[in-house]
Amino acid sequence: MKRTTLYTALASALLLPSLYAHAGPQAHVVCAYNHTLGDDAIMMSGKPNQAMWHDFFGNTRTDAYSTYPSLQKQSETTCDNKADSSAYWAPSLRLLDGTVVQPAYQKTYYQASNVDQHPLSPFPAGLALLAGDHHGTQPNSRITFLCANGKGYSNKVGEVCGLRKAKDAVQFNIGIQFPNCWDGIHLQPMHGMANATYDVKGQCPSGFPVKIPTVNMNVAYVLKGITSLDTAKAQLSLDPTMNGDAREEHWGSLYTAHADFLNGWTEQGARFMTDMCMNEGTDCGSNIPYGYSTAQANVWVSSETPTTTVPQAQMLLIQDNWKNGGRTRNAETMSLVKFKIPALPTGQDPSLFKYKVRIYGGKVEANGADQIFFYPASNSWNPATVTWKKRPSCSYNSDAVLYLNNKREYRMVDVDKAVRKALAAGKTEISWYIGGDRQGNHYQFNPASSKESLLLMLTGFKKTPEI
Repeated sequence: MKRTTLYTALASALLLPSLYAHAGPQAHVVCAYNHTLGDDAIMMSGKPNQAMWHDFFGNTRTDAYSTYPSLQKQSETTCDNKADSSAYWAPSLRLLDGTVVQPAYQKTYYQASNVDQHPLSPFPAGLALLAGDHHGTQPNSRITFLCANGKGYSNKVGEVCGLRKAKDAVQFNIGIQFPNCWDGIHLQPMHGMANATYDVKGQCPSGFPVKIPTVNMNVAYVLKGITSLDTAKAQLSLDPTMNGDAREEHWGSLYTAHADFLNGWTEQGARFMTDMCMNEGTDCGSNIPYGYSTAQANVWVSSETPTTTVPQAQMLLIQDNWKNGGRTRNAETMSLVKFKIPALPTGQDPSLFKYKVRIYGGKVEANGADQIFFYPASNSWNPATVTWKKRPSCSYNSDAVLYLNNKREYRMVDVDKAVRKALAAGKTEISWYIGGDRQGNHYQFNPASSKESLLLMLTGFKKTPEI
């Protein structure tokens, strides 16, 4: 087999969303190409080099033996989000002259629709999904093709791709939409038995009742050294004929396009994507955490009601004034929060990870933006009994600053340095007072019990290769 790399790189500017109209919440991840094998861990598990040539993205150790435990144990990934050690693979692409080209990368959009009526469930550990038809001979509504210089995505082959806008390469994308309704029983499909199907207007059919995020995988080929690509003449790999250990290769048209997905998201990352994000109608973007913890205690205390307990606060309140006599002379209200610290993953570069607090709310007054502060506090307090008079000590040397206006929205607060210091001291919990506006303004935030929640998140990101 002639295998020559024309060009393999991550195109920094152009990977367009697929044909499928989408108006609901979504997340996304970009994964560089990693390796090519004649393996398929789903339909030909345990049979190395007996499947068609597949190009693999994401988990760098994917092979014919891969499972969810192996993906988690050997979790190094080419994806930009370290929470995603999933395995993604698709058949190899061959040009008219017989040159087999490596893809540059794939970008997957995790999407949802009608979550108000039909909410999502997280991907279960070990879920495997298939999409497309390697026996296909005609357009498939779930498979799309794109010439980056052309007219957008289409289900039909035959367009001739020219140079993309930068005139540096031909870029061709294949979009594959996976089923989003799982049967709730079988983690993997088998020959003659599907474990998942597609929803109908956001609702799953009765035999596949568990709605999961829609995996829309977009594979990008960035080809230098050519000026055009006739999509009617490009081919994709098919299963070989095996003569002992020798392979006789077969190739089919682009209508045989398909792909495989083996879930390797951390369990907390998969749960966040659905429960803390998409089901709340929020676009997650790339901000899916490796792990997180919901505030295990949150309450406000005020010098104006020094003996009052507020263990079931409906809103976290902040008010402060360091003018006209200072904070010891004026009313002061601060919110006290406590989190269990999500553990850093073992065997991975800790510098790629960062701790952040996600908090929802804003300033009450519409007089511009101001700062509030996250002051370190001891963990020796109970929300049922803490009052202003019986509050833990507060250091007014802040761990973090949040600059915000009166818009009520999610805010991300970098607390990485403080959390790592707590971990180094052997602590498993961390507490803060939120306060210190110093201008006499008021702030309101939703508590952990609200649908917006209050989280300490551990995120992990790395740069994927760029041109």
